Amino acid sequence: MASGKKPTRFRVVGKAHRKVDATAKVTGVTRFADDLFLPRMLFAKLLRSPHPHARILSIDTSRAAQVRGVKAVLTGKDLPIPFGILPVSQDEHALALDKVRFVGDPLAAVAANPMFNVLAPDLVARRACAIGSPIRLSDDLHAELFTVPGKIPLYLEGDAPELAAETEANVGVELVGGGRRLAYVPGCAAVTPALIARLSRADVVLFDGTLWVDDEMIASGTGAKTGRRMGHMPIDGEGGSLAALAGLPGRRIYIHINNTNPIRVAGSPERRRVEAAGWEIAADGLKIVP
Repeated sequence: MASGKKPTRFRVVGKAHRKVDATAKVTGVTRFADDLFLPRMLFAKLLRSPHPHARILSIDTSRAAQVRGVKAVLTGKDLPIPFGILPVSQDEHALALDKVRFVGDPLAAVAANPMFNVLAPDLVARRACAIGSPIRLSDDLHAELFTVPGKIPLYLEGDAPELAAETEANVGVELVGGGRRLAYVPGCAAVTPALIARLSRADVVLFDGTLWVDDEMIASGTGAKTGRRMGHMPIDGEGGSLAALAGLPGRRIYIHINNTNPIRVAGSPERRRVEAAGWEIAADGLKIVP
């Protein structure tokens, strides 16, 4: 029963209260749908109506379905059941069925892996390549992919990506022609005995020279990750490539050099150390002549 007494203080009404998710949102910790990247994830693109009101006579999806990398093409006929959850939108559909009612009304959706669309298919022939299987490029030039310790691309990372796994997600390329070998390794998280064995038989090695030291980007204020967290072993320091690859007999050239790396500066102490160890620094226009 009510006591008849009026409350003298309110604990909630009229008080300022912090939202339970406020701190996470303002500090950037909260992850929204656009922040999620999962292995083998596809990306969707919507085709929207340019008309404010029109009937849909037909939608031809055949050309879209034939594009390399496209996994699915949907129209309103594939999603006929309304999904509206509000009283004012009980007849709402994900994709327009028989008519569009505003400019931007979604008509169709295409799900694809955009990595397949980086190069124009009418200019570059695409084919699947197996690790360890030679690929014939010309009569006297072959290429072979080999695994290199590294990590999956950033857009596929989960919460705790493996940083030095030897999988097909990170590879090097060996080119063989005219009795000569060139090994191309633009990203490497660690050096293994198998990798040293392969590089030792190469006449020329193009190797990951992203950072001089592991925490270079953190120290310079240009990034928040170490080199190894990004899948790149440093040149100097413990476990660096300068020491790990000191015994290679062929020509050695550092490539993929970040703009914070001091070996880019001619005459710098770091560059002199690298050159004294027998390494070259790649630059635009560099020619490698047998």
